[in-house]
Amino acid sequence: MNVHDNRVVDAFIDLRSPYSYLSLGPARQLAERTGVRFDWWPYITDFRSAYGGEVEERSQRHAAKVKYLYMDCRRLARKQGLTIRPTTKLWDSTLGCQTMLFAKSCNRLWAFIDPMLAAFWRREFDLESHAEIEAALQAAGLDVLAWRAYLATDAQAELAAAHTKAEGLGVFGAPTFVYRGELFWGSDRIDQLAETLRSPS
Repeated sequence: MNVHDNRVVDAFIDLRSPYSYLSLGPARQLAERTGVRFDWWPYITDFRSAYGGEVEERSQRHAAKVKYLYMDCRRLARKQGLTIRPTTKLWDSTLGCQTMLFAKSCNRLWAFIDPMLAAFWRREFDLESHAEIEAALQAAGLDVLAWRAYLATDAQAELAAAHTKAEGLGVFGAPTFVYRGELFWGSDRIDQLAETLRSPS
């Protein structure tokens, strides 16, 4: 496929979702193979509803579901040489999502996202910490003063716009890839997305 392909896949990820984390490598490899541009957006899943509330509030059934989810993700992560450790809380990812949009606007998305998420999934990064977020931005070569200005002005509105975009496309979970109005939900749907991208336009 022509590397100048002007088609676009809108890719929505939840920074707290292990399946989102597992989708990043395969999706980016797909983008490289096809020349199709992936436009990356943050998405905040309602994990409280999906998994029975806060960690200490979960029923035995929901606890078993989450335990299996992480076991499954660790198996998948090993194939990619990644580490995924279980969480002990439901993180508020608002700050991380705003930072993702800022890094994206500066064309430094992966310089920020890759080391930050690797540390987060080793449980060595606090997604809610301004200090740790700023250290990650600095390590990615981003201007912390510009970030603070963005946080004080545009961050909230741009994150709201990203969620409005997701809702308009029918996104209900992450990772979700949207191509020409067709949704592919889950890291295990990337092969189906690849087949669609290979199909004649």
